[in-house]
Amino acid sequence: MNTQPRSFWFSRILQWILTLMVFALPGEGFAMDIFVSVDGHAQADGSLAKPYGSIVDAVEAVRSMRRGGYDEPVVIALREGRHPLNQTLVLGHGDGSPSVADDATLPQHGAGDTTRPAFLTFAAYRGENPIVSAGAAISGWKRLDAAPSTLPAMANGKVWVADMPPGMDRFYTLYDNHGRLRRARNSGFAYAKPGDKRTLHFPSGALKNWDNLADVEIHLRPGRAWVTNMLPLASVDEAAGVAKTSVSATYDMSPLPGYLHNPDDSTVWIENVLEALDEPGEWVLNTKTRQIYLWPSDPATDGSPRGILAPTTTELIRVEGIVDYDGPTDTPVQSIAFSGLTFSHADRWAWKSDQDRLGWGMQHDWDMFDRPTALVRFRGAEDCRVSDCRFLHSGGTGLRMDLHAQRNLIADCEFAHLGEAGILLAGYGPGTKDVNHHNEIVNNHIHHFSEITWHSPGLWAWQSGHNRMVHNELHHSGYAAVLITTRVTPDRSLNGEGGRTVRLHEIKQADKNRARGGYESWRRREKYNHARHNLFESNEISHSVQLLSDGNAIYVSGTGTGNIIRYNFIHDNLAPSLPAAIRCDDDQHETLIYGNVLYHNAGFAAGIASKGVNDIINNFIVDPVVVPRWGYVSFEWVPVPGSKVHHNIIMSHPDGGHIYAERPRGDGPPPRLVDTDMDMNLYFHPTDPHWADDHLQKMVAVGKEKSSRFGDPMLIDPAGGNFGFRQESVAPGLGIESLDVSKMGRQKREP
Repeated sequence: MNTQPRSFWFSRILQWILTLMVFALPGEGFAMDIFVSVDGHAQADGSLAKPYGSIVDAVEAVRSMRRGGYDEPVVIALREGRHPLNQTLVLGHGDGSPSVADDATLPQHGAGDTTRPAFLTFAAYRGENPIVSAGAAISGWKRLDAAPSTLPAMANGKVWVADMPPGMDRFYTLYDNHGRLRRARNSGFAYAKPGDKRTLHFPSGALKNWDNLADVEIHLRPGRAWVTNMLPLASVDEAAGVAKTSVSATYDMSPLPGYLHNPDDSTVWIENVLEALDEPGEWVLNTKTRQIYLWPSDPATDGSPRGILAPTTTELIRVEGIVDYDGPTDTPVQSIAFSGLTFSHADRWAWKSDQDRLGWGMQHDWDMFDRPTALVRFRGAEDCRVSDCRFLHSGGTGLRMDLHAQRNLIADCEFAHLGEAGILLAGYGPGTKDVNHHNEIVNNHIHHFSEITWHSPGLWAWQSGHNRMVHNELHHSGYAAVLITTRVTPDRSLNGEGGRTVRLHEIKQADKNRARGGYESWRRREKYNHARHNLFESNEISHSVQLLSDGNAIYVSGTGTGNIIRYNFIHDNLAPSLPAAIRCDDDQHETLIYGNVLYHNAGFAAGIASKGVNDIINNFIVDPVVVPRWGYVSFEWVPVPGSKVHHNIIMSHPDGGHIYAERPRGDGPPPRLVDTDMDMNLYFHPTDPHWADDHLQKMVAVGKEKSSRFGDPMLIDPAGGNFGFRQESVAPGLGIESLDVSKMGRQKREP
């Protein structure tokens, strides 16, 4: 910690100006550079010649300057190398700008002007790649000569052991120079019979009552297609074939529906046992003996592990304002930025007790509300920026913005090889406090996330609205790529999904027992659902739903009005378990799905599915890989009066299939195509010119689809990425807008 006197800092500032180690911003004063090197200097003063040895020291130096009266922008420049943080660095209200930003001119979507210099910036020194890391080095490796009897034969002589670092209690991930190492996991098993949320029935011999049972986790799919849980074991009765968990599963530990999963396939896997340590790169932790076992995949010349890091925290940096959780107003941190940095090696935030978990899960427990699960977390922040950063190789999420978050920008970053989500925007739960909005997520590369919790999305706006999410590329997700949701109603029980997030003191008495129930019920509850008026535009999504079932490339459900899904290129989502590329699921209305190109996707149920009054306009469904079970566009479960279905192109699979579906649910009123506003669409089958006849005759008879027709849209070269129209195409005559996928996804920046 720096304790230099105030006079030192005034002298230091003068020195900086005189030596031109500042850069001037016209009309904005000066920004001072303070340098940090992994080597540091014995007489550190933060200069380039005498840099500080840690980020924490640099932050304390800036705080000392602020107390001395310095109020100009500061840049903390990090030099090459790994900069460890062994606990969360909290940047509070006093670290940000004292001025209050004017939000009177905010646009409908996004942060508006984000060009003003930040008050405090953490940046990479020019041309260098500093890594901010939660990793603690593991040393003292010794070959495991006397192998335990439980170790697989193929691992004998190849496993090394080291002691846990002093002061560490437990960790759930481990890293080497190439990224996150796999914790040992067996091949799994199926449920022996249905259990409950704390009871697992297992086949004979599948589980043991291990000496270090508290270290063992089971990774399972709890009776539903769309979620996995990582649960610690509390007890194992080997004779009875019954195990108890320390934490409740999201749903009963029971088999999945047969139409989504082969009943003989594994749904439960055991992690962190020596019996499963059978491949290079795998490891096991025994906290009882405080030993780490590792079969190195990148050994030193003597065969020993090298560059091994254990995580010390789940959260590297938290930018946190003054949060008045129960009150109407927070005091956010203003104007802190991160540029050019890599963040890595944090742990997964594990479920340890029902007290921390029950009622705090956001939709199906896909993430936990207001928890330290991300490398970088903004909690009560405005006008902050993250640009040109990399969030790599970590056990949790890349970045999250919790509670109050406005006018923040995340741009030109990479999020990859993360155990959980890429980016999460999560406001307050249902109520009247609507303070997470008008953020920008622009031109980011989000891929290979959800590597531990398979359900975690690449980008999720939960109770967060008016955000501008554009020109991002997302691919290789375990489940859905993008979520815009709330899916918590005021009548939810406290321990139900999201039940404790509901702000009951802000809900009108007449609405407290109002459950889901069609368009009119949704309209009365919409004022509490704040993921509204989001713009998700010009993005590219591929290879989603790689590990779970019943997920989508884009999923909107149970939230507010005015969300726009526009001009996105959704292609090569080939998983057989993907039901639809775009889905407006339960309790979702007044969403616009416009100008999206759905090319070469699976979609066993539909191309676009809508469970509500939503508009589907000018979308292209081209070269579907399978015939959808229901229809290329499927209206489901509830009436859809007035839904606009205009200017779409639907090109059939060679085996045909239904153009549209009307899927009822139970005895409730069904969706009916005749209730929609449907016209000026173009349908095509490669060999059957009468494919659309029945549909068009039915709709024309009730005054709909009068201008729609069957015909080849004459797309120029879909396989080559050109979805423009040839000169002879009939599509322009129907008012169908040509779509240019080269403008979708990440864009090259101007030099």
